[in-house]
Amino acid sequence: MRQFFSWRLWAACAALVVAVVALKAVLPASSAQASTRGPLQRRIEFASWIYLVEASPDFVVTNGVVTGSADLVIDGQRTMHVYAGTRGANTCADYKVPGACAVLADLLGDAVVWFALVPMQPGFKVTAPPIVDTLDGGYALLQNGWVVKMPDEIERRCPQETSSLSEFRRRFGPGSTSIIDVSEQKLTIVECSAQITASG
Repeated sequence: MRQFFSWRLWAACAALVVAVVALKAVLPASSAQASTRGPLQRRIEFASWIYLVEASPDFVVTNGVVTGSADLVIDGQRTMHVYAGTRGANTCADYKVPGACAVLADLLGDAVVWFALVPMQPGFKVTAPPIVDTLDGGYALLQNGWVVKMPDEIERRCPQETSSLSEFRRRFGPGSTSIIDVSEQKLTIVECSAQITASG
């Protein structure tokens, strides 16, 4: 019993309590700081038109996580399997309609780390947010965190001419739109906003 009441033991317990309280105070602050850095970056390593989505009855993406499962039929030889617990997003409301969607994915080998089901536009195009930065290796960072391959020259669509992508971003960037060509698996076009187009 003497050891239980020794001052060293009480000091050690007090130090442990202080450490736990300090840790609880620091963790929320760290999480808040992380959330202000912008969306989590996702490298788009695969982009394709989807022929058909064969989903389980309970398939849904909630809070960025898949419930249920789905097979994304790319063509006669390729099917992408999406399992419960996979990280992802679904903005393609008509995913049950054949040919209505495209898939963009971050892969680890053949496994899907993250994916996005998005509406397919005419010409095998996908509409995406503005470019916020250009990265080494020929990649563009988009406003939503997507990291997409881009060619050396990107088509710039706007009534007001620009001499480079840098100038386009500087003048029209925040309101612009990026166009990903899924057949090339690259970001190939940037467009200025409809307001600028109308006033031009």
